[in-house]
Amino acid sequence: MTKFEPSEWLNTFCGDYRLNILLGQGRAGGVCIAENIKTKELAAVKIYSPGRYADAARSIARERERLNHPSIVTQLTSGTVGSGYFYTVQEYAAYKQVGGCNDSDCLNLEEYLNKAPGLLDQDTVADLLTQLTDALTYAHSNARLPYGGLNPHGIMVTENSGGISGRPRLRLTDIGLPAIRTPNDPDDAYVSQEEIQGGATEQSDIFAMGAIAHLMLTGAPPHGEIASFSTLRSDVAPGWERLILRSLSYSLEERYASYQDFLHAITHVDDIPPVVREESSSNIWFYLSCLICVLLVLGFAFKDPLRNRFPFLEKIFPSDIIKPLPSDNGKQKPAEEKKQETKVPEARNENKPAEKAAQNDFSDLGSIAIAEVPAATNSAPAQPEQELLTANGTALSGVEEKLAREKAEAEKALKEQAEKAAAEKAAAEKALKEQAEKLAAEKAAAEKTLKEQAEKLAAEKAAAEKAAKEEAEKLAAQAKEKEKDLAAKIDEAVLGKAAEVPAEYTVKKGDSLWAIARNYKLKVEDIQKWNDMSDNSLKPGMVLKLKEPAEAPSETKAAETEAKENAENAEASGDGTYTVQNGDTYYSLGKKFGLGAEKLKELNNGQELKAGQVIKVRE
Repeated sequence: MTKFEPSEWLNTFCGDYRLNILLGQGRAGGVCIAENIKTKELAAVKIYSPGRYADAARSIARERERLNHPSIVTQLTSGTVGSGYFYTVQEYAAYKQVGGCNDSDCLNLEEYLNKAPGLLDQDTVADLLTQLTDALTYAHSNARLPYGGLNPHGIMVTENSGGISGRPRLRLTDIGLPAIRTPNDPDDAYVSQEEIQGGATEQSDIFAMGAIAHLMLTGAPPHGEIASFSTLRSDVAPGWERLILRSLSYSLEERYASYQDFLHAITHVDDIPPVVREESSSNIWFYLSCLICVLLVLGFAFKDPLRNRFPFLEKIFPSDIIKPLPSDNGKQKPAEEKKQETKVPEARNENKPAEKAAQNDFSDLGSIAIAEVPAATNSAPAQPEQELLTANGTALSGVEEKLAREKAEAEKALKEQAEKAAAEKAAAEKALKEQAEKLAAEKAAAEKTLKEQAEKLAAEKAAAEKAAKEEAEKLAAQAKEKEKDLAAKIDEAVLGKAAEVPAEYTVKKGDSLWAIARNYKLKVEDIQKWNDMSDNSLKPGMVLKLKEPAEAPSETKAAETEAKENAENAEASGDGTYTVQNGDTYYSLGKKFGLGAEKLKELNNGQELKAGQVIKVRE
């Protein structure tokens, strides 16, 4: 694949558009701001490198140009340029348009969130997701576009001039371009498993929108286990967490089935129940400790009213206002004072506040009503002090017993509740453990079955390969035999049966060494060897030996050698020349005169040998 090099593209043309400024580049190619040389309008030109990126963009170009939606960036034209590069021209979606010209930064969703002063409120998030869902519904209803490829880098943000004040507007740019990447790529948080495997569906877009919702609400894409929103934000509805968890579910049965289901969940997020997460058992004791502390604080704050109601609390919250009874409280008043009270009753009325003050000194003993002591008369003597204290003590004992019973009952109820909670926890843990063991056993059984099937398939494959190899070898041997038989039949049909091999053969015009060898079923190398030939050259009249000569007895051979040497010496004239005979070759003459074929050929300027020709055989 040819790599996109910005320096080679700036100030060049794609149709009527001149590339001026590079906006960005990646594996697929690059994006530039371009100007139409005729209308002077700005546009965004995307250039795709040759290969799968260019092929994917080219396959949807015509369908993409049919779309006309406020949340989809309009594609103006497309074409091929250079050596296999494909380009598309789209309107330049700047964040803010001033005076009809695009003169503000072009922000994608991720850049917009990074520049925002804080996290988006849930109403803005719901509005942006609604725009996104509406655009996807329109696109896939009006054009044959593949699903997938949805991520924040392909979503531009513009100022909403006609809608709700302060709310941004989303505009899709790369709609219809499926994801061409793996889980190790930067945008893996927005790609579902089925999309990575090449089977993107409508639910794959819902997975990406759930990840985008998490990004807008928390400021980061989802990674690993989704944290509880209550620990991240307290100003959003609890239903957002369940919406995102369901959108990002790996199970297609649990994920929202369509754009409309996802849109319905957005508009009813307040009605979605929050996610119930399992709490630790230690929280029960934490809450119980907090309750006890609150009760102690309230006890100290309202100790006086509680002490009036429950006298035994005097031991826990001692009062600093209890005063001892006056020592002469039960004594009989002097006779003169009695006489004065009898004579002047109005004076007794004036002294009533003092009597009440004396009674108030006993208010801290409890809620026992102390009967007012009637005025002393001559006919009814005053009640003794000892009887009053005995009655108060009996009443206090009854109250203490009642409070003790209530306390014991409360402790018993609390203990029973704690035992019940512990039993429920143990039962839940046991059920979870059994379920985990069951799943582990099923997993082990499935893995064992798969392993056995894999081993069986491997054995069958090895056996099939072995049988195929043996069959191939057998067929090859048969084919070789057939070829041999066929060649023999062809030779017999074309050349007839091999003629009887003579001891010598005189070369005729048109003969070749190969034809002679084939006619007599001989090898060319053997004929060359028997005739001391260095090449395949033949001359009419040349006599060839067609049989390997038998070795003569040593004496005869020595005599022949001596005679041959004498003949050779005699044949060479005194001036170092030799008259060529029939059957002579440079090779045979070179051996005869001890020069070698190449040297002899060089002395005679490489001329062709003919019978009767005089050649040089000496330097």
